[in-house]
Amino acid sequence: FGPLSRYVPVGLLVLIGGIIHLAWSLFSGPSGVPRGQYIGDTLDIVVVEIILLPLILLQATRRQQSIIAWGVTNITFGIAFGIMLIISAGRFFSGDGNALPTLFLGLIWTPSMEFIPKITPHQKYVTIARLLLSIPCVYFGMKSGDWH
Repeated sequence: FGPLSRYVPVGLLVLIGGIIHLAWSLFSGPSGVPRGQYIGDTLDIVVVEIILLPLILLQATRRQQSIIAWGVTNITFGIAFGIMLIISAGRFFSGDGNALPTLFLGLIWTPSMEFIPKITPHQKYVTIARLLLSIPCVYFGMKSGDWH
């Protein structure tokens, strides 16, 4: 979030994302659902994205917005990769050949090392290492035939 948060407030990014989400939802609704009902359901969600979140975030300083975005991102990735680890560990013990690359991919990307104070200034190198370690995991995962 360093370069991005220095020049653009996170609240503004949330506002732009909410407007894009609204436009996308209006032009690509699911088939079989009455258009009026779908737009009403979409507007309920988008009101939060377009009005409430940007209002709250734009009241904070840019540094506070950056800290909030960093925390939300790490929590979200932590939950997502935690679920990925649990599912792939279960699949590994049931004999699934694709579970090992998925398990390693989850271990690589689980938020952990960036919280160590001596590593924090070198976060870009940690991210580059994670990207490089992800290549064999994705390759072997796709080679096993389960990933499409």
